[in-house]
Amino acid sequence: MTIVELLVVMGILVVLMGIAATAVKTGTRGKKQREAARQVNSYIASAQARAMQLGRPAGIEIVRNVSDSSGDGIITFADDTGVSNSSLLMYTLETPPPYAGDELNSRLDVSNSSGTVTLSDPNARYASATGLLTANQMVEIRLDYRGPRYTATVSQVSPLQLQFTLPANDQTIFPSHGKVACQIFLPPQRSSATPLQLPSDMCIDLTCSGVGNTGNQFANWNSGVHNSVRFTFSPKGNVDKVSTVNGTWGRPGGNIHLLVGKYDHAVDTIAVMQTENIDETNSMTFPGLNYLDYINPADPKLETNLADGTSMWVSVNHLTGQITTTRNKLITNTFLTGSVFTSASDKNAALLAETRDFARSGLIIKGQGDE
Repeated sequence: MTIVELLVVMGILVVLMGIAATAVKTGTRGKKQREAARQVNSYIASAQARAMQLGRPAGIEIVRNVSDSSGDGIITFADDTGVSNSSLLMYTLETPPPYAGDELNSRLDVSNSSGTVTLSDPNARYASATGLLTANQMVEIRLDYRGPRYTATVSQVSPLQLQFTLPANDQTIFPSHGKVACQIFLPPQRSSATPLQLPSDMCIDLTCSGVGNTGNQFANWNSGVHNSVRFTFSPKGNVDKVSTVNGTWGRPGGNIHLLVGKYDHAVDTIAVMQTENIDETNSMTFPGLNYLDYINPADPKLETNLADGTSMWVSVNHLTGQITTTRNKLITNTFLTGSVFTSASDKNAALLAETRDFARSGLIIKGQGDE
């Protein structure tokens, strides 16, 4: 073989190796995000199946990745560690069976004064409540095994005493003074199922996660509140209730969207709100809380999951319980310059709706709808 022929062969080999290297790099890009999203999807699906199996609500608890390093019982950016708007840990929740007392004829005494209903247990028919309830806990109760559920406060545990306000238009028939059977519905509790621990370099980015196409209800804007994000499925498989940052349970007004991405790209808005304006994860100045800054930051070294095309959305249809996994849609400069926003909230809503476009389209294409 001549030198020219050898050079031609070597040139062809170099080109082929370059193509192969590019293909391998493209195939592995975002692999960790896809695997983390698959784990989240499967774990949520297992909780949904558990609700259908038990015949009562079961769901998911998404724990914020913060720790009380100072040991003072209060989590603050100044002396504690972690990023409140990221999660690496998920638990399965199960709703305990309703508690109706310790005996077949267990009853509570009813006192109805000015719409405030007090239920008391002077005969110790609900003595086991000591191990189930705590003072000032919020529970749901139903009287005489029928009618609506009321949200009640546990005034005291031993002897048991509950209070709730009777709505003015309530037509439930029960004695205003006397005894009545009572079912107590406890809030969801962590089950014995193995929790899901994501790899330390992956996380659920709660800054951009929430309910509906434009919601960011899971973002933590308050340095003093670090409640877990929780949602449950009904026995029919649809989303039953959602608990957001303030800990209040309610019916979801739209689909649940969780952004799965890199831990070091999760922006800690608690740190941003401090006077230092330093993002704890990247140790860089962050200009503000608008999502325009997330995808086009003043500091080009700052990277966020919202601006990462390898990030993944795990979405749950609140009406059907359908769970989908789709990639994050990158925002182009045309969108930034072509859209007109009147306020920061408009910017945030438009950007979230645009980035969730694939997730929303996936649900619609499959005939499940979205809102």
